Amino acid sequence: MPVATANGVNYPDAIGSSPYGPSFGNQGGVLRTVGSYMTAASSPYDLSYLYDGATAPNQQITPLAYPSAPGNPTLYTIAHSTFGDTVVGNYDTRLATGNAMIYTISTGSYATNNKPGAISTTAYGVYGDMIAGGYAEVGPGGGIGFEHGYLYNKITGTWTTYDHPAAIITHLEGITGAGRSGEYNMVADWVTPDGVVHAGVLHVDALGIPTWHEINIPGATLVSSNSAYGDTVVGIYLLPGSTTPNGFVATIPGIYNPIRNVGALTSSADNAAALSGRKGDDIVNSGSVRVSGNGGIGIRGETYGVLTNSGTVVATGPLGAAVEMHGLYGTLLNYGVLQAPAVADALRTGPDSFGTVIVNTGVIDGRIAATAGPQKRFENSGWIGVTGTGVPITHLIGGVFAQTQVGTLSLRVGADGNDALGVKGVARLAGTLAVPFQTSLLLNSYTLVGATDGMTGSFTTLATSGLPDYVSAALAYTGTSVVLNLTSQMAQQPGLSANQSAVSGAVDGFFNGNAQTNTGNTASAALGHLYGLGQPQLGAALGMLSGEIHAALPSGLNRESGLVRETILDRLRGRVASAPFAADPKLPRSIDPAAVGVWGEAIGAWERAGSDRNASTVQRQTGGFIFGADVLAPAATLPEGIRLGIAGGYLTTNVDVDRLLSHGTTSSAFGALYAGTSIGPWRLAAGGVYMGSRVETNRAIQFGPFSDFANAKQDAASLQAFGEAGYSLLAGQGAVGGLSYTATVEPFVNAAAIRLRVDGFSERGGDSALAGFSRDYDLGVTTIGARLEARFEAPALPGANTVTGGQFVLRASLGWRAAFGDVDPAALLAFRSSLNSGDSLSAFEISSVPVDRSAVVVGVGLDWQVSSAVTLGASYGAQAGSNATDQTLKGRFNVRF
Repeated sequence: MPVATANGVNYPDAIGSSPYGPSFGNQGGVLRTVGSYMTAASSPYDLSYLYDGATAPNQQITPLAYPSAPGNPTLYTIAHSTFGDTVVGNYDTRLATGNAMIYTISTGSYATNNKPGAISTTAYGVYGDMIAGGYAEVGPGGGIGFEHGYLYNKITGTWTTYDHPAAIITHLEGITGAGRSGEYNMVADWVTPDGVVHAGVLHVDALGIPTWHEINIPGATLVSSNSAYGDTVVGIYLLPGSTTPNGFVATIPGIYNPIRNVGALTSSADNAAALSGRKGDDIVNSGSVRVSGNGGIGIRGETYGVLTNSGTVVATGPLGAAVEMHGLYGTLLNYGVLQAPAVADALRTGPDSFGTVIVNTGVIDGRIAATAGPQKRFENSGWIGVTGTGVPITHLIGGVFAQTQVGTLSLRVGADGNDALGVKGVARLAGTLAVPFQTSLLLNSYTLVGATDGMTGSFTTLATSGLPDYVSAALAYTGTSVVLNLTSQMAQQPGLSANQSAVSGAVDGFFNGNAQTNTGNTASAALGHLYGLGQPQLGAALGMLSGEIHAALPSGLNRESGLVRETILDRLRGRVASAPFAADPKLPRSIDPAAVGVWGEAIGAWERAGSDRNASTVQRQTGGFIFGADVLAPAATLPEGIRLGIAGGYLTTNVDVDRLLSHGTTSSAFGALYAGTSIGPWRLAAGGVYMGSRVETNRAIQFGPFSDFANAKQDAASLQAFGEAGYSLLAGQGAVGGLSYTATVEPFVNAAAIRLRVDGFSERGGDSALAGFSRDYDLGVTTIGARLEARFEAPALPGANTVTGGQFVLRASLGWRAAFGDVDPAALLAFRSSLNSGDSLSAFEISSVPVDRSAVVVGVGLDWQVSSAVTLGASYGAQAGSNATDQTLKGRFNVRF
């Protein structure tokens, strides 16, 4: 009994109890047993019970008491045996006689089953259609006569008496099948006229012919047989002078004769069973059975037949089955292996099956299809599942499913779905649920078990294999289902960079925050493959998915704005006179202060921003041109007037993040206004630039078995204001090789403020495609430094009046540049499909290599005044910081009027 009591009786509130006639199965499984108990209140009378291990906890015991009739109360009720839906026993309304009782479990109804003409009938055993017991007729003097054994056929209503030939009393205590149709074994005690009690087994063959087998224990004063199955009998005996009984187990050869297979049996026949019997035939397999035909069956069970497998049964043909159950109350006891591939069933029941009992303490490797036929009872005290890989399968069981503490249910998870157990009825759970993962394409939720009529209990152990160590698993129970929930904690993996952690955090949020399905969520393929990677492959894959190229673009667009700014400032430095040139008319001038100028420059720039251990190295190549026109406007308050100009042009930049197989292109058109003047040695310049850009990106994503390509287009715009102030000092004058020269030094400071807005985008591509959110970036730049300029002038050409022989200007500069504001370019991204699913947890921020907060800038240049109206020039500039190096090459063309 499942209730321990202090007095050792182990039945609630009882002072004594005795269990009888257990069915097949294990406690906590489908074991049923009946028995009697006595309480202080019922003493000296026994009550009875039915124990069912498969029912819900605290509901396993059903009290049994034969209903009392008015004026004729029931004193005793003793249940002795159970089979299928039936319990048999006896009850007494007076102490002198007994009545045989039949109790129907499914309906809870009682019926009396007394032998006609008998004054006392008891029922001790039930098996299939047969009830075994004893009866007594009227004896000499009108009392109760000696007891006779009987078999009662419930189908025909026939009573058959069995008395041991040498006995005056015959008592049959129970009944089981003897292995073949119509044959039975009954444990029996009989008393000979000398008063000696004998014990043994009565075997009745299909013709009803009895054979008595006695059990003798040397030295025993009393031997009693109590129960038998197969060729094994259990009972008790007493030794001389002792009142303490001893138990015995005896084997009686010949009383059990099932259909047996001990060798290797093979069959390729279609729609045929290798081993099969008739009603009541038991089949015992301790060898191997292999069938390969279409619809081939290894072992087929029929009504009341018990199939006992301790060997191996394999069915490989389409629609085949290792074991197929038919008929009423058939039983399968599997201690061995039942196996079938996906095209067949390891175990199934036929539509004519009713009340089938299945007890598995071995291995069932393959699909179970046991919904046909009502009132099945299925116990798993072994292992159920599918070994190897393949399509997902669902085990289907009708009636009651009970897994005990020693049972294991194994349900695979694969790329195409998961195995499951579906119970059309009630499930009682315990033991182990094993979930081997055979794929890295994980969903966050799997429904593994469902029971239409509810379930009780829970799995004691959850065993998962094949999951990364950063994915945790837990079971959730509803009234009718068991769901496996996975939680991803990828972002907590050690050794990830900030960008990789950001992506993995989004993966975690997306994975944990969505109830995904096998057919839903298009991001699952890209993200799912991550779960099959280890370090360092995981980090590299997260980098591929990060979309870091999008974070690298703002720096490139700001650099384009800087190139325009620097070009305009270069133009103004050459067009605005400053001391000492303005103060000394004898010094040569490079331009006519009153002239209108049209100018143009071709620009080429190369930048490399090295990795900062988070973002990958970025390389940029920029090319383009700028054209402008300006005029010197007189101003009453400014001695040199003010030069006003307008400029415009086009730049294109290629951005490469080679490590991440990412490429971007920006195409920018811009317009600018600028102005400059000089006040004595001071030179002042200012301007503003508006730039509109079209951005295109391409990413190749490759890791593990996953491959994808994503591309996007987006717009961006920037607005820039800048200014510069310089103070010119004469550094020297003279002549070198027939060339006169003048050298000046100009300390300077300039500053710029840039606001950049990048629009959102949605990549075209597969499962790894990203969406980007619009964002504003503000960047400030300040440069402090000095410039050295040397002007060389050749003598006038012969016959020339005002035109010189040519003028060359050499320039060099050195400075320190500081940047502030959004120097850490970042993009706010999300997996596109996660936005489609409404997930708000999947956005993540990715950074590129930061703009150097401080950098050294250098430059050199050469201008050649071809004529009084045309000047050509070239210049080279470089910027070097802790992360980035930037080089610029410009070609200049000026025309003045």
